[in-house]
Amino acid sequence: MKLMRYRRILFLVSVLAMVFSITAIALKGLNYGIDFTGGTNIRFPLTEWVTSTQVMEALDTEEIRQLELDFGPPQPYNYVDSQTGRQCYGVLITSRFMSEQEQQTVISALEAAFGVSSDESALQINQVEPIIGKELLLNAFYAVLISWALILVYIAFRFEFKSGVAGLLALIHDVLCVMGVFALLGKQIDMNFVAAILTIIGYSINNTIVIFDRIRENLRFKKRDESFVRVADLSIVQSVRRSLNTTATTVLPVFTLYLLGSPTIKDFMFALLVGFLVGNYSSLFMTTPFWSFWKTAEERKSKAGRLATVKGK
Repeated sequence: MKLMRYRRILFLVSVLAMVFSITAIALKGLNYGIDFTGGTNIRFPLTEWVTSTQVMEALDTEEIRQLELDFGPPQPYNYVDSQTGRQCYGVLITSRFMSEQEQQTVISALEAAFGVSSDESALQINQVEPIIGKELLLNAFYAVLISWALILVYIAFRFEFKSGVAGLLALIHDVLCVMGVFALLGKQIDMNFVAAILTIIGYSINNTIVIFDRIRENLRFKKRDESFVRVADLSIVQSVRRSLNTTATTVLPVFTLYLLGSPTIKDFMFALLVGFLVGNYSSLFMTTPFWSFWKTAEERKSKAGRLATVKGK
């Protein structure tokens, strides 16, 4: 199996995925949750599935219009109750920071349109002050940057600087792809998303380290006329089965939780699903081709320099 013969195509796919993600983020923007923007969200339980249009029509009353709440797009959801096994429904309402009276006005409008749910515990109201949201956004940004920097230092120390750069490039690819998917689907970016991103970073870099460990072992037995592309190809073949098995055993329970878990963790699980799959691809088919390109170019430059020196003599 000579996967590295397709290294240019594999690397191009990764680059196109990053370009697509950046385009999606630029055109559609990121849907920041109240964790970052501040505001109020209401999880209102329903007896049956409803559409976003139906919810907006229910909230389109004279009393609510006067409040100027600036609602975000309603997000209907469904889940299976873990205790009863019953199919449950609900809708997530987001807006600017609401007072208790304004919250009650919104809830009353929803109850008038869709009825009162028998499960009062399913009604959840969360609020975050705008200034706290901005601090959380900055802290989340710093957390991702610090994790990238520490990972770069660790891999550069354990292997070499080129490996560290290749691993960091893969992590940037993974984060951009997950953000691009969330931007495209309009899913909320909140603290759960940040936790998912940090989890994905750890998972992806673990796969990358395994492959670079194989590369380091194979370099010890590298023949003088053997190319770095051949070393990379052999290392991928030796690692691909392990990586696929690990990904499969990780993705299956995450997918189950995404299907059957409560609505509060659905976006978290969705981010993990996308991140684990993308991370597995980047670890195998992005970092290794990039490393082989760099090492091959360095080797050619070194040979050209020696040849020029000999001719100069």
